[in-house]
Amino acid sequence: MKSFARTAARTALAVAVVGTSAAGLFGATTTIANAQGDYGPDTCLEGYVWREANSADHVCVSPGVRDQARADNAAAASRRAGGGAYGPNTCVNGYVWREAYNGDVVCVTTAVRQQAKDDNAAAANRKASLNIWLTDYTEGRHCDGDVCTVTSDSGSKFKINGDHFNSGTVTIIVNRNNDSHIATYTVTAGQHDGYQGASFGYQSPMWDPNSGYHAACTAGNDAYIQAYDPNSQRWSAKLPFKHDCRS
Repeated sequence: MKSFARTAARTALAVAVVGTSAAGLFGATTTIANAQGDYGPDTCLEGYVWREANSADHVCVSPGVRDQARADNAAAASRRAGGGAYGPNTCVNGYVWREAYNGDVVCVTTAVRQQAKDDNAAAANRKASLNIWLTDYTEGRHCDGDVCTVTSDSGSKFKINGDHFNSGTVTIIVNRNNDSHIATYTVTAGQHDGYQGASFGYQSPMWDPNSGYHAACTAGNDAYIQAYDPNSQRWSAKLPFKHDCRS
């Protein structure tokens, strides 16, 4: 009887279609980002733009750095010495090659070259790559005033984590592999130490079928999770997982 009650409770939770964000290890923020559009896998997080030191340069930088790159490109000819130790691209005294990309010999100040190196090193962290992953959590002891309850089974639920999002609302969907819908959750992504871009940790009501009284699940992944970032108008990659061990 006890196992049946737990099974029924888990089934009810698994088919819930709407959730709200849970703080988990993260706090919540209320900043809503303005939509800036989907520019493919090189889409920048809010506050950054492509540097465009050349037509293929999609390193994400501040708008001021992009303006600097345009100004340096426009002034390039006036900063070349016309000959010297490095041939026709030798810079006049006080300038060095920018080296923002392979073959970039635009002459700039040493500070601008260092900025280009720093921006290149930080490039991956400034993209809306929308990373998501799963961990487990257990509910444990809960109190309402003087009345406390303890979760009786030893199972764990899925926590859906993400980073490299824009700040604001993120929509999470859970579907079976045949694209039939299981659940939709809404969370708030914000800034948290140790995570790039805006991040979140949502404690979902979905039980991990490999935890608790269940026998180890031997079936393959039967469902997937995706998260939508409205600011960049992008979906994360699909994250396969075992929802309830359907083959």
